Amino acid sequence: MIRERLRRAKALVNILLDYFYDARRYFMYSQSGRYKLNPDQLRGRLLQKAHSIEKGLSMPKPRDFFGKTALRQLEQLIGMYEDLGLPEDHVSIRMARGSIRAYFERHAGKNIPADIARFEKLALAGPAPADTGTVTLGRDAQVLAGQGDLESVMRSRRSTRMFAPGAVDADVLRDAVALAGTSPSVCNRQSSRVYAIRDAETKSRILPLQGGNRGFGDDIDTVLVVASDMSNFRDGKERNQGFVDGGMFAMSLLLALHSKGLGTIPLNWSADRRKNATLLRILDLPQNDLIIMMIGVGQIPEAFEVAASPRRSLDDLLNEITP
Repeated sequence: MIRERLRRAKALVNILLDYFYDARRYFMYSQSGRYKLNPDQLRGRLLQKAHSIEKGLSMPKPRDFFGKTALRQLEQLIGMYEDLGLPEDHVSIRMARGSIRAYFERHAGKNIPADIARFEKLALAGPAPADTGTVTLGRDAQVLAGQGDLESVMRSRRSTRMFAPGAVDADVLRDAVALAGTSPSVCNRQSSRVYAIRDAETKSRILPLQGGNRGFGDDIDTVLVVASDMSNFRDGKERNQGFVDGGMFAMSLLLALHSKGLGTIPLNWSADRRKNATLLRILDLPQNDLIIMMIGVGQIPEAFEVAASPRRSLDDLLNEITP
């Protein structure tokens, strides 16, 4: 008994040290609590704030003159970017200027308030950005692309905030989850789990906890909660493995749902400890479940808009390490 307690105590100390190592690095290198940002942090913040404008434009019923706070923040960030003399061809600044341009194109012909109209100059200051704002897609073409080869499926998968009425077929959902079950996992431990929520009242209780679905959450037919069972892991060295395995599973599930002709929206679970505990309680999930994310699933409308969300260049993604 004493030996077992000592072993557990040693494991706890090592886990705490490993998490402290993570916390220290995250605090040092993330944007947490910072106003002055280095170039990489600044680019990340620009992408985030520009996407908030894109999201607003891709809503089923976007409000006129939404996003004043985001526009003000983009103004500050673009000013910081220009002060640092960073290149205008990077996707972050192109997306920032492009989302603002798309915003004013959407509001063309309307009586734009002066405190918003002043932001239009931000879109005009740099090169004309392309592939930003929103893209209009058709259901038939989207379904056909989802049934193509792997490259077609991956390139055509888009996050939609516009859903058509109609229930998600239970058998189709089961087939998609079964496909996602082929995802790799550490030592084949297969820790991933999916919880499907269709009940309107339950959805209305859990979606506000996520917070990123206002304006379209009521149109989601089925909410999937992807989790990893922490019982499968051991020691501090595997502290993040549930997120790794669960993330791969979630991506496979998104692609599988797309291949089945369904619309999806990944909903991040960037929640604090209180919201996490609340979600576990509402859904009566076991405490050993590590929540990875939510996924909204529904039928695809005949025509719908999605955020353009231009991607980083290959040179940003791939770095060759040579002797």
